[in-house]
Amino acid sequence: MREKVPRNNEAETAVRAVGGVVGQQLPIVGGFSASVPRRAFSALLHHSGIRRVWLDHPVKMADVDGDDDIEEFDSKPPNTEWRAAIGLTKVGDDVDGEDVTVAVLDTGISQTEDLGDRVVERVDFTRNGDGYDQYGHGTHMTGIIAGDGASSGGRWAGVAPDADVISIKVAEWDGSTDVSTVLAALQWVAVHGDDLGVRVLNLSFGTDSVQTYRQDPLNHAVQRVWKAGILVVVAAGNRGPSEASIAKPGDSPHALTVGAAYLHGTVATEDDEVAEFSSRGPTPDGFPKPDLVAPGTTIVSTRARGTTIDELRPAARVGEHYFKGTGTSQAAAIVSGVAALMFDVEPSLDPDTVKAILMGTTDPSLAGAKGGGTGLVNAAAAVRAARLGLESEPPMNHALSLSDGHGSLEESRGSLRVYADLNDDGVPEPVEGEVDVLGREWDPRAFANDYAWSAQGWAASPWSSLVRRSPGWSGRETTPRSWGGMGWSAKNWSAKNWSSYDGDPQAWPAKNWSALLWN
Repeated sequence: MREKVPRNNEAETAVRAVGGVVGQQLPIVGGFSASVPRRAFSALLHHSGIRRVWLDHPVKMADVDGDDDIEEFDSKPPNTEWRAAIGLTKVGDDVDGEDVTVAVLDTGISQTEDLGDRVVERVDFTRNGDGYDQYGHGTHMTGIIAGDGASSGGRWAGVAPDADVISIKVAEWDGSTDVSTVLAALQWVAVHGDDLGVRVLNLSFGTDSVQTYRQDPLNHAVQRVWKAGILVVVAAGNRGPSEASIAKPGDSPHALTVGAAYLHGTVATEDDEVAEFSSRGPTPDGFPKPDLVAPGTTIVSTRARGTTIDELRPAARVGEHYFKGTGTSQAAAIVSGVAALMFDVEPSLDPDTVKAILMGTTDPSLAGAKGGGTGLVNAAAAVRAARLGLESEPPMNHALSLSDGHGSLEESRGSLRVYADLNDDGVPEPVEGEVDVLGREWDPRAFANDYAWSAQGWAASPWSSLVRRSPGWSGRETTPRSWGGMGWSAKNWSAKNWSSYDGDPQAWPAKNWSALLWN
């Protein structure tokens, strides 16, 4: 563990007194590493000579889509059985997500034929400002949720092909974003979602933080969006098969957390497995996540031409207009689409009821598997139950303790850091400690205050002048005040991923890359 305190004999003596061993000095943080018996941890937390204690956590490097075994799926055949496997073919053509709006918090959306004019608003939290996808992830997620397959004669349609979409862009071409940016975006959704008719938020983002959900600001923000009447669907993460690997905020009991299933190329569910890469619970607070699973391998969806993922993974392209993606991101997008179908048939549903129905109508063949939740999502059964307005007894999420949001912003980040020009000197520095990406000192109590989650609170936020909103594809845009943007720390990328890139190396600086956050 690491103790972020000035070196002093009192702290080292306290470690030795409980049977611990003092390790390496860490002058850069004013502390030292040490190994102590688990039973002694609580005593050290409350010792007068110790300011703070952190557990040491392993850091796992990522490639362009989260892990080596995921990229291996690029050469496998497209998944053509997932629609039938989840009962989507039995839902009926009259249920298509019409008049339902899904928000996609991601890397933006490219203009494609499959989405038509149903991207009703683009909201951009990056320096880029136009809301378009330069990385490739957000377009793929949106196509799974709401693409109509127009470029393929309907063959590669998404789940809810008539749903409307709001794009909320928090990352540029390199996939870089900070937790504080995501928090601002979630605040925007909670404040504006009702006016825009948002019923579902797809969040295929996660950190490897182990901070308890009861205090974590990211979990608190998800909880706020949920309480605003919006179902929050979160990817479980791609750090399986290790246990206790659920990504934050998927660890929140208030979110609907989705893992990935591997269908083995069949419609029958008897041979289904939880994908090896799909993260498993329990969460740091002991919850058995994910809640359910959905197909998550070689899912074909809209291609964002010329984006980072598209250029680096040509084997994943399917013709001119489509792309294969693998991960819990794709699984979460499928469930977001199913939720849109449920709101289509019964608009009065609330998030708790939708979560209960989705978890209660699954195919249970994977329910006993680690990381399988209650089983594989069943679209037909969920839509039938939504028509009937079935609810669980007691209500889903009943009696769960809430997050107060008073925890550490730094701990919410987990092991990853971004760079930003915090002091306007033209030199990016790592965003770390209790400071947000705008260079402001983090005030957890102000963040969690009800005022911050009101229209007046949003208007008073420094983000309100930085965010650009564009109504659909019309091009009528509001111009934000410029800001420095972000890039990734050089520690968090793997050079082998760039060995085949023949372009200008100056265009791909190492400090601007990582993809672990996009599940």
